[in-house]
Amino acid sequence: MKVAVLGAGVVGSATAYMLARDGHEVTVVDRCNRPGMETSFANGGLMTPSDSSPWNSPGTMKRLGKMLFDGHSTLKINPSAMPSIVNWGVKFLANSTCERHKANMIANIRIASLSLETLRRIRKSSTLNYDQTTSGTMRVFPRDGRMAEFVQMCREMQEWGVKFEVLDQEQILEKEPCLKDVIDRYIGAVYFPDDESGDAHKFTNEMARLATELGAQFLLNTSVQEIVKESSSSISHVRTSKGDLRADVYVLSLGSYSPILARPLGIHLPIVPVKGYSVTLSLNGWNGGPTRPVMDDGYHAMMVPMGDRLRMGGKAEFARYNTKVDPKEGRRVLGDILKILPAMASHVDLDSALNWAGLRPMTPGGPPLVGPTPYTNLFLNTGHGPLGWTMSCGSAKMTADFITHGRVLSNGVVPRDYAL
Repeated sequence: MKVAVLGAGVVGSATAYMLARDGHEVTVVDRCNRPGMETSFANGGLMTPSDSSPWNSPGTMKRLGKMLFDGHSTLKINPSAMPSIVNWGVKFLANSTCERHKANMIANIRIASLSLETLRRIRKSSTLNYDQTTSGTMRVFPRDGRMAEFVQMCREMQEWGVKFEVLDQEQILEKEPCLKDVIDRYIGAVYFPDDESGDAHKFTNEMARLATELGAQFLLNTSVQEIVKESSSSISHVRTSKGDLRADVYVLSLGSYSPILARPLGIHLPIVPVKGYSVTLSLNGWNGGPTRPVMDDGYHAMMVPMGDRLRMGGKAEFARYNTKVDPKEGRRVLGDILKILPAMASHVDLDSALNWAGLRPMTPGGPPLVGPTPYTNLFLNTGHGPLGWTMSCGSAKMTADFITHGRVLSNGVVPRDYAL
């Protein structure tokens, strides 16, 4: 079967691999000159089923007002984005009830866990190099933080397979001696042994390589301009900047841009772009940093080792489709990390930091949109929010199963016995 995958980010490239592995004739279309050049280029680098709790946890309405008027908050809403997110915001808040939040969290965990298991199977059969770290992640909590609340949430996630350990100060330093200068700041930590990390851009290109080896073709520097319908239930072809592309089946994996292509078809995807910032520093051989990803729950800042580099991230911003890098945000992210890792300042060239911003495609509930549409030959694999890489291999497998075997999951939730 001929399958056209629209988008060569981490989700689209993983989908191309899974479809090619199933024996399909796959063509991937992307406007960039390489796979993974937009949202997948310099994201946080985390593969974390532990981070499956959606942003709209119970009590969001109460916290939202404080966050929006706090200059140091990790969430910002650009006034220009307000008109475009009102309806989405109502749905976002509607999903913040205990019942809806738990259901969405479970859906995220199941896809994320399937994804990690699928990735590990791929690694057993293929050589992949993406600066990966497989020694878990750690979230540290300041003394005036929300550690007790977070541990309670972890217990709920544990019911669905997310393993965790609670650490005291001594145990924190056993795993991450780099925190010795600031250890008195922390009351404890939560460690997730199954989490992984790495460079999502490198991973995306590795998946594209594996897909290409199986016969997939990547049409790069080629913009998707329109998905043209043949009837009310079928897609005819895709119009691109380099001509029409015809296939038996189409997969929409264009992240935040998916709603723009779907809207003319009468498909209204509840996805809005949320801008995320990252800073990447070359360590120049310095090995005094973390050995695994560490998140500071007080500063809402993370640091992720990637070979001889350190990736750092923090704030999210509703700014529509604006991907312009704000140097102030980069400095803020870097400043927060230097409070956690003060020794780094004398070993690296801070002025050489790579500042980046990309758009997370967020749904109001949290889980991505994976599966069929009213058009029999158009499928969705989009809307993964901050968990795009975490869920990429899992949602790619689900999409390939939809297309190859006609398998559709109930309410988008992956059952415990989902077969690999």
